Amino acid sequence: MAKDTFKVATNAAPACGPNGARNVAFKSASVEVIRRGYDKFIVVGDSHESNVWSGDHSQDMVIKIIPDSSPEAANALSARQQLGDDWQKVLAKGAPTTCG
Repeated sequence: MAKDTFKVATNAAPACGPNGARNVAFKSASVEVIRRGYDKFIVVGDSHESNVWSGDHSQDMVIKIIPDSSPEAANALSARQQLGDDWQKVLAKGAPTTCG
């Protein structure tokens, strides 16, 4: 990737469904953005796959970190907002491993 870009690849159980897999990827991306010392990001790549036989769902996202001083920051997502009011607790636990 690049210094400001990384990929998140997650898998979720059948009970999570595709939306649950996407939420796990989004939270994982948000945690990683904050760990790298930033808050803003955009999704520049997104793919999903469901395994019909096992029911598992995978979600891949390519994330670009956006500095607050960048013109793109106005349209970027806030990692802290994505994690919610208790984002510090989520960050302390690390990237989620399942939905729920």
